[in-house]
Formats: sequence, structure tokens, C-alpha cells
Amino acid sequence: RRSVTKKAVYRCKSGGSCEMDMYMRRKCQDCRLRKCRAVGMLAECLLTEVQCQSKRLRKGYKNRGHNGSTGRAEDDYSESRSVSSTSRITTRVSSSFSREQRCILNRIVEAYRRYIIQDNTHCSVPLWSSLTNTDLTPPQTEKLLQFLRSVPGFELLDSSDQNTLLSSSSVEVMFLLLAQQFSENPTSVSTALYPANSNNSNPDWAKTLESKSGNSHRILTHSGLNDELLRSVVNFLHSMVTIAVTEAEYALLTATAVLCSDRPSLRAVSCVENLQEFVLELLSRACCCCSQGTAQDPRRFARLLGRLTE
Repeated sequence: RRSVTKKAVYRCKSGGSCEMDMYMRRKCQDCRLRKCRAVGMLAECLLTEVQCQSKRLRKGYKNRGHNGSTGRAEDDYSESRSVSSTSRITTRVSSSFSREQRCILNRIVEAYRRYIIQDNTHCSVPLWSSLTNTDLTPPQTEKLLQFLRSVPGFELLDSSDQNTLLSSSSVEVMFLLLAQQFSENPTSVSTALYPANSNNSNPDWAKTLESKSGNSHRILTHSGLNDELLRSVVNFLHSMVTIAVTEAEYALLTATAVLCSDRPSLRAVSCVENLQEFVLELLSRACCCCSQGTAQDPRRFARLLGRLTE
């Protein structure tokens, strides 16, 4: 994974004929990587950085749930780590922000508010029949760019890397914005699912899906739209409502979705990883603050990352 992520190039000093064992696997990276590929390992099957973090967090919480010793569970909890390709992020952090972090978070949230106010039509484009065509329009890209500039260090990225991150994250950004609109006003999301040139009053376009709260909402669908896809979208919306994601968490999740170092043709991979790591730390602290005063859910951070990788 590290070799593929870093796009490392190795050269064997013995002509590529090293026999792999516990000793040589540490001495010759070239033959080791070649053998990995020979047995069927594919670069396309690697999980993204966020997916790895989410998987390790869920596994850590599951293991602690089966541990009968309270003291041991506390030790495991404090030592549990979410490991990315190049760094380690603690899963248990202080619930308080430093003054600098608080200022940065406030700036990000304020920029996010301006972004969603300006971009109310972002999710109203009927693109559900082909998610591969969900490229942002130039005005939408500019609005999203203005929001991302509130993340310290984003403006230092090359313009080509910025464009790559923005264009390749359009689906994730659309889903998150749609989820926030759904949580605030479920009926408003129906307009985002109207097919092009359809008659909104035509009952043939609509079907009713029960929400987890017991209320029913009319979700419009095109006859040619994959029903399984629509159900997955609605399940995602309801799951975000169940978690009760805050505005700050939506802002940080959006920034996390954009700052993905696995995007193709990205140049400054390590810089993007560092930016995402910083945003994830803010998100983990925001999750702790959200749990204060209520029944604390130590899995909240992992659950949010899990929704992001659905």
C-alpha cells in the first residue's frame, strides 16, 4: 500500500531474482513488490485513506466491546490509533479546541454557510441516472473553491491539484449537501430527484418511502432510474439524520471528501494527506464536543467516516 500510495520506484541490486523470506523482504523492496503483484494484489483494490481510518476505528471499538476488563478497555481505548499510509491519528483526543483551532473551525464553518447559501441549486440538477456525469459547473466549482480556501494550506496547492480535487469530489459533495438539506427539510429534497422535463404533479413519477422516524416522504424517481440506487441514496440520507450531524461536522466532512489524496493525476499527494489529516483532527474534536452534555457516543467519529465511505 505504501509503495503504491507514494508511487515509489525500486531497483533490485541482484537483478530481480531475490527469494523472499523474513530477512529479504526487508532488504529488497523491488522483489517484494513484484511478488505481491505476481500473487494477484491490485493497486485498484486499495482502500482510500479515509476508508482505512474508518475500518480501523470500527474494528477497535468492536474489540473493546468484547473486552470484559474495564481497565484493559480504557488502555486499549487510549492506545487505539487510526493509521493512514503516512501518518497516525489518535482516535481519542481532547474534547476542547485550542484557541487557534477554534478560530480555524469558526472560519471554516462561516465559509461553509456562505457556500450553501449561494449554492442552493447544487443538488437540484437531475443527474441521478448517471453519476459519472456529475461534474460541477464553473459557478459551482468557484463557490466550492471559495469554501476550501478557508482550510489553511489549501491555497498553497498548485492550481491543477486544486482543480483535480474539486472536480473528482463532486459526487461526495453533492450527497453531503443533499443530506443536510434533507435533515433540515425532507420535502425539499424531492426537487433534487425530479427527472428532467417531468411533471411534478404526475403520481407516476413518485413513490413513497417510509423514513425511520415513521414519517413518509414523497421521493420522485424516473422510470429508468435504478431502484436500488435510489434506495441507497435514501438510506444514506436517513442515516445522516439518525446521527444528527451538526453544521460544523457537515463543513468538515465536505472538506474531508474533497481533500482525498487518492485522486488520479494528483501531484502534491503528501500535502493533501496532511491537509486532510488536519481536518480529520478538527472533526474528531468536533465529535467529542457534540457528545458533551448528552449520552457520549465514542463511535461518533467512526460512524461519520463510515457514512463518508458508503
